[in-house]
Amino acid sequence: MKVRWRDRCVYWLARATIGTAALVPQWLGYGAAALLGRFWFVVDRRRRGYALRFLRQAFPERSERELLRLGARATANLFQVPLDMARLTRLLARGGRIEQVLDLRSVGPVLDRLPRPFLGLTAHLGNWEVAAIGVAQRVGGADGVARVTKNPLLNRWVLHNRERGGLTIHSRRGGIRGLAAALERGRVGLQVVDQNQRLRGVFAPFFGKIASCERAAVSLALRHGHPIVVGAAVRRGRGFRFELIAAEPFVLTVTGDKAKDLLAGVERVNRAIEELVRRAPEQYLWIHDRYRTQPAPAAAGDGGHAADDDGEP
Repeated sequence: MKVRWRDRCVYWLARATIGTAALVPQWLGYGAAALLGRFWFVVDRRRRGYALRFLRQAFPERSERELLRLGARATANLFQVPLDMARLTRLLARGGRIEQVLDLRSVGPVLDRLPRPFLGLTAHLGNWEVAAIGVAQRVGGADGVARVTKNPLLNRWVLHNRERGGLTIHSRRGGIRGLAAALERGRVGLQVVDQNQRLRGVFAPFFGKIASCERAAVSLALRHGHPIVVGAAVRRGRGFRFELIAAEPFVLTVTGDKAKDLLAGVERVNRAIEELVRRAPEQYLWIHDRYRTQPAPAAAGDGGHAADDDGEP
């Protein structure tokens, strides 16, 4: 396969950047990233507006000042995530184990007891990729769905490093088929399920307001009876250290009414995500326009599918 010179340049620049970022002292790198995130939260009025609307919905009892402070801290965490990715890549490339940076003591035994296959679902809380690698290494390998880069060299390198950690990534476009096939082979399936779905979402409450929600994972769980555990890797301290937390695992109820069961399953997942977010709200992705896609008036409140929307996810 012929690779464009531009892709080669981007690939080597990315590798150099990741290598350099991984070597920067944590106090300096993470401190600078946090300051940059706080500054960006102040100057980006559009994203700050998304965050405040979302935060008011989630924490109506808090003052505007408290919400602004919380949004700034959460954005600081978001700006630290690329440093996590650099250090995670370096750790995996050297054959390291995720337990060096991720505390699994409370959730590890729960994962060990869950029957295979099961679905591990997470949100943009703490560091979702650290969570995925943590589960994959604990259970002996897992499959996930995520966006992949269009640069073939960079994509191959990133996927190879994740495979070193026991995680096989399927492209978000059509990746659910690969995830379903992996589950049929007894593998563990992983997915991030908390963002706005422009197409074919299920309308369900999220922090008390109707949102367009991911349906694929719940559909798989209902169809095959897979247990579900909702968890996250939350940052402990100011650097590259995390703890895996999780809500109580559950199996969805099947009544025979597919639409009703799907809505009930999505609502159950959303409640578990809310439970985790409330444990570490300063590490959640509040700047996302979570409620952008809304049902048509006739479909509101009935768990219908999201209408097509060409806007930003």
